[in-house]
Amino acid sequence: MRKTIINYYYRLIYELKNWNWTMICLGIISIELATLLFISLKNKTSELGFSNSSLELILTINGLFSAILVTYFFNRITFVLDFKKDTYNEAVKFSQKITEFRRVCDKLTQYYNVWVDDKATKSLLEHNEYKHVDYIQYKGFYRDDYKPNKKKLEIIERLRKDDRYKEGLSDLFLGMISLVRNRKSRDIRRPSELYKDFQKKRIYNLEYIERCVACDYASSLWYWFSKDYQVINYNALSQDSKEYILNACGRIDQKYEEMELNNKLMAELCDDMNEHYFKELYQLLLDLRKGLSNFNLLIFSILIASLIFGVLLPFFVYFILEESELKTVLTKALIGLNFGLLFFFITNLYGLVKKEITWT
Repeated sequence: MRKTIINYYYRLIYELKNWNWTMICLGIISIELATLLFISLKNKTSELGFSNSSLELILTINGLFSAILVTYFFNRITFVLDFKKDTYNEAVKFSQKITEFRRVCDKLTQYYNVWVDDKATKSLLEHNEYKHVDYIQYKGFYRDDYKPNKKKLEIIERLRKDDRYKEGLSDLFLGMISLVRNRKSRDIRRPSELYKDFQKKRIYNLEYIERCVACDYASSLWYWFSKDYQVINYNALSQDSKEYILNACGRIDQKYEEMELNNKLMAELCDDMNEHYFKELYQLLLDLRKGLSNFNLLIFSILIASLIFGVLLPFFVYFILEESELKTVLTKALIGLNFGLLFFFITNLYGLVKKEITWT
């Protein structure tokens, strides 16, 4: 409990440090100035026609101001959409690299008599009660914060105690086969994207890649390959299978084209996947998931406030309400609100321009 409270405390401190206190202070000053102006106008006697002339001025100024903001905002949106398209294309490219890696894993786990002990790999993990054990779930078994349901926990414990289980060999096979297909699903068919070498324009699910990055998925595979244990008999693969694997590796990075299919190649491939491809794709997917940035959200908020308090409400008061005390009070309130809004925009203009032209 104490640890949780401390974590919340530090998270709160971190969030507070990242707030834009300058903008918050300017916002408070703008509200105070708008209130003072309203009170000052309210205490003064208004001349005949004050409301209509004031509303006309507000509509004129804010009509121009809103038009400029609308143009600027949609230019920003166009820029963001172009950036998202480029990001999506990059995500497709990195997703294809991971698909090629999954094809390599698929081919290496597809046949019997390729692994040094089929009983500890294919027979153990592709049939009966362990066929739905997932590697990410299995790795979570060793984490302090992992909270599986009792049934899954019992299955993993039985797997660890099974006479056929061999640490390293069974772990590596489970890691690779879990990349090939969703082991939680009852559909045992291989995913369509793994057939042959078709290049499909698709991206992976953010949550799936996030789990892979969080548990250093490919790093665990790299560990066992880097030890150069005898786990796979590469010579047992047909020549077509070897060429298929090497071609898939070459499509990931041309540096693999001249390498021999062995543990060294697989260790380097897993390391690159862990340190580069998974993490790059994760960042790209995060960028695609993001909505309006804080900067664009600020512009959008100013635009909405300008349209409501500078166009819609003045329009309503000007044409709907008859000359009366209520109309005069509302007009004075709108003058105060629009003054505060313009003050907030002008005082933040330098920061907005700086944000626009600063890329790092």
